Amino acid sequence: MRASLLLLLFCYVCNQSFSQGAADDNANRTIKNPNDLGRQFYRAIKNNRYEQAKNASALTLTQTDMKNIGHDLIKMIERKIEDGVYKDPADGHAMIGGIRSAFLNEEEIKKQFAKSEQVEKIFKKSFFDIQASAKKHGFNWGQTKHLKTDSSRVKSDRHVPLPMGDIYIHFMADNREFRIKLPNCANPPKIGWLMDPAPLSLEIVKTK
Repeated sequence: MRASLLLLLFCYVCNQSFSQGAADDNANRTIKNPNDLGRQFYRAIKNNRYEQAKNASALTLTQTDMKNIGHDLIKMIERKIEDGVYKDPADGHAMIGGIRSAFLNEEEIKKQFAKSEQVEKIFKKSFFDIQASAKKHGFNWGQTKHLKTDSSRVKSDRHVPLPMGDIYIHFMADNREFRIKLPNCANPPKIGWLMDPAPLSLEIVKTK
């Protein structure tokens, strides 16, 4: 079974750890950078290919993927603890505890994977809503032109070894510039760039 766990579980890890510290297609695997992620999704929406968009999301992750990500993140945090990145090593150990609870806990993984069908349903609807919005805005997807992928909001936290952030795809349509928001994109170890299958959005940036 596949699910949209990555960002959901990672947010769980962050919340869990810092509170403790205070006390069928693997195309996504080849996405090496945010620009490639943006271009893959743009081609998917332009050509009305939902499966291509899905393959650029965390919906492609398996339970085995989640465990492997968890193990890799723990190794990265252990190195940061050794290198003195954390002022208080307890914060790093708390982060590891959160990862174990989310990524390596069989019951937690099964519970979150059980939500995958509903999560995908919402994501898929937003994809086709954006596809259909061309008619509302008076343009043809086949005549649009990709401009850029803006990944300036992606940040790497020195404590959390996983670059994350929203990515925006800019394109021209009928002398107007639009952008599509890909929410909560991330680059988990050995997996490649993925977007969170949360609802997508489209907006006009400017009119020429």
